[in-house]
Amino acid sequence: MSLLYQLHVYLFGIIAVASALLFVTRRSPVAAALWLVNTMFALAALYVMLDAQFVGAIQVLVYAGAIMVVFLFVVM
Repeated sequence: MSLLYQLHVYLFGIIAVASALLFVTRRSPVAAALWLVNTMFALAALYVMLDAQFVGAIQVLVYAGAIMVVFLFVVM
C-alpha cells in the first residue's frame, strides 16, 4: 500500500467521521441532510478505494441521491 493511498484513506475517513458528527449536531434538518450527503460521498470514495466500485456507485445513487431527495421533500 503506497503512502499516497494511505493518506487518501485517512483523509476520507476523517471527512466521513467529521461530517457524521456535524450531521448529528445540526439543528436545521436541511443542513443535517446536506452533511449526511457529504458523509455518503466520503463513504463512497472509501468503497471505490477498496475496489468495490459497484457498492460506491450504489452508495451515491441510492443513499446520497434518492433517499436524501425523499428526505428533503418530506422536510420541506
